[in-house]
Amino acid sequence: MPTAHPLPTRPLAWPLLAATLLLLATGLAGCKRNTAPGDPVAAVEGLAEAVRDNDLVRYSKLSLPPELHQRMEARWRQKLATAPPPSAEQVKDYARWMDRLTERDAEDKLYQSLDPKLARLEKEIGAQWPLMQATATLFLNGAIEANDTLGPAEKEHFIAVGSALTKWATPERFTDRARARQAIEVLARTARDLDLPTLADARKLEMIPALEKGGIGLKGLKAAGKVYGVDADAALEGVKAKVKSAEGDTATMLVTYPLLGETISFEMELLRRDGRWYPADAVRQAEAELAQPLPVAAR
Repeated sequence: MPTAHPLPTRPLAWPLLAATLLLLATGLAGCKRNTAPGDPVAAVEGLAEAVRDNDLVRYSKLSLPPELHQRMEARWRQKLATAPPPSAEQVKDYARWMDRLTERDAEDKLYQSLDPKLARLEKEIGAQWPLMQATATLFLNGAIEANDTLGPAEKEHFIAVGSALTKWATPERFTDRARARQAIEVLARTARDLDLPTLADARKLEMIPALEKGGIGLKGLKAAGKVYGVDADAALEGVKAKVKSAEGDTATMLVTYPLLGETISFEMELLRRDGRWYPADAVRQAEAELAQPLPVAAR
């Protein structure tokens, strides 16, 4: 069950850009903006529009039929009620990072802590960069392949995004002091906007409030990514979709968008329910989740 968490600042650039791009990758409706369209092309475009607007509530409603969405909200509440308490270490770690990101003069203090690390990285990264790129690619692809919550099309998409990222990345981007300071400012502002000072505050959020907080986090991630030259909103603006094949209530879409000087292309399966189109992976994952036994209440 997802909860909103602050992002640590070390190492700053790589996780920041990777998280931004992976969030972008999930964003691939219309009549009413919260109602999935009856046209498959409009369905894909509407999902991208929701992510561009940082509206994860709308994105969730465009991803699942209304009855299934309501059942997932109920399951979320059940998980809240039965979730085991966090460990003392989790509580401490969350508080430590949230305090660092939201305290007075957080931006200056975080940058002062990061600057010597960037200086060391600057000296070491040049000769090691090809190996670091290869290692990052293997790690990212391995993590994607091992993620059993992703469908085949989603994995293909994430791998394409990761490939574009590693080809585009340069050591100079990671050690740029001005960019690091700007990114820290974005992260600190986002942490304050989230207004979740304790782990308990984050873990008690029901599904819709959690998605609203997630939208704040997404906005911050995209802003930080833009500091490093990743314009997620421009990519989402450029999403194009066409029907590759359709049979009955299933359609396979070919989706493309521009990213980091490349054109990302992947297939996306849609399912029609009650005359409206939804991402097949989202529907199947929700149905699989609901088919599992209810969690046992923590004692």
